[in-house]
Amino acid sequence: MNLIRIIPFLFIATLTMAQNEDDALRYSQTFFGGSARNTGMAGTMSAFGGDFSVITQNPAGIGRFSKSNFSATLNVEALMTSADFNGNLRTDNGVNANLSNLSYVRAYDLTKNKRFKDWYTVQLGMGITRIKSFNQQIEYSGTADSSLLHSFIREANGTPEANIYDAHPFTAGLAYEVFAIDPQPDGTYTTEFNAGEALHNRSISRDGGMTEYSFSLSGNYKNKLLLGGSFNVTRVNYDERFNHTETFPDTSVWLNSITYTGDLNIDGWGYGLRVGAIYMPMEWLNIGLSAQLPTLYRLTDLWNNNMNSLTDDGPYYADPEFLPAGKYDYTVRTPFRANASMGIVLSKFGSIGAEVEYVDYGAAALNDRRFSSAPYSFNIENAQIENLYRSVLNMRVGAEMKVTQQLYVRGGFAYYSSPYQADKGNEQAPTLFYTGGLGYNWGLVYADFACVIRNTQETYYAYDPTIDGSRADFDFRNAQFRFSLGLRF
Repeated sequence: MNLIRIIPFLFIATLTMAQNEDDALRYSQTFFGGSARNTGMAGTMSAFGGDFSVITQNPAGIGRFSKSNFSATLNVEALMTSADFNGNLRTDNGVNANLSNLSYVRAYDLTKNKRFKDWYTVQLGMGITRIKSFNQQIEYSGTADSSLLHSFIREANGTPEANIYDAHPFTAGLAYEVFAIDPQPDGTYTTEFNAGEALHNRSISRDGGMTEYSFSLSGNYKNKLLLGGSFNVTRVNYDERFNHTETFPDTSVWLNSITYTGDLNIDGWGYGLRVGAIYMPMEWLNIGLSAQLPTLYRLTDLWNNNMNSLTDDGPYYADPEFLPAGKYDYTVRTPFRANASMGIVLSKFGSIGAEVEYVDYGAAALNDRRFSSAPYSFNIENAQIENLYRSVLNMRVGAEMKVTQQLYVRGGFAYYSSPYQADKGNEQAPTLFYTGGLGYNWGLVYADFACVIRNTQETYYAYDPTIDGSRADFDFRNAQFRFSLGLRF
């Protein structure tokens, strides 16, 4: 089961081709993250608390802190991609580093003040947690009996030659500009390459991520009930670049090769609230519930495309003065989320945690900015979101085993269900996480290490998916290595 993700053969020809259901899913589908301890247990520390990372799942867990705490986590990502294009396999690797967690929690002891009765502690926390990474490096090559130009021709047919650049500035207009497609007297277009094999090569680079800045308030009531809430500001940065080259080996063809490039950058901020509670009916059992209100993202898209060709008469380039570029401001509202968690403490042996998260991806929505200079309803896109996506349950399970009084071993597994409705033509295998880690506690100082393996697949279309030769299949394996250092005082 692969994700059938129809990637437009351009970054944008109309506003609706960039701001679509893919954007809604990109910011709605987030994963566990933060410290090495939390990720080593596959994000199942919500019911236990005592780690700032749980603020992205259940902020009541911050109420577990009885001492003030500072922690920082470095994340190193190993990016591994296998690409299959018409039976031609290619593997690419890359490395990226970022800050996964940085936090400070101030704990106040209330037991000496009779005014607070049974409230034992209260905590104020602030920090950052990386909740999603977009980093991917992809390249594929091989032969196909079709061309990107055939897709551009389908788009251009019926457009008067005098209007082609204005009507299709990011696609067919560029191909016309560099003599890659030619007009015909009947209003259609053609290209020199009409049959045979073309050598395709496409490289794709995706960078960026989502980082949540959280401000929390929590409390501990009688060591039986933890309550907490957080205000969250999420930073979004996503950059995707592609370079598509086709070479036509037939020496009788006047057109030798084409190169088509594009760049899309998305930047913005999101704002949301999260509340939670953890109940401890017995010393060995913790039960947690939390809810995250829809997050509102205010985003800006910037995009551009370029093209050149090589012919028997030499190279042709698009005029730099008229290269197409675009910008649009809009909003994305992500769906409501709910989280239920349970933690079992196995006396001196360790602990086991399990969590279930509910998300209705079909409830996400796109809107334009208030007072926009180019207002747009997004009715079609929002109907597509509701039609394609569904509500899901995501599940995580993890364990921590105490080897000695100071040394801990951790492991976990997470299963994120496909957000697509099964009968709508789009399919996605579940996203799977396999985790493990170690921790060492000196008392006031502690250190943790974790390894997280993530597997996903994607079916990618470089241009019109109804044209044979536009498809490539990707297999992503992302290995993250996290190193945390913490201080209690």
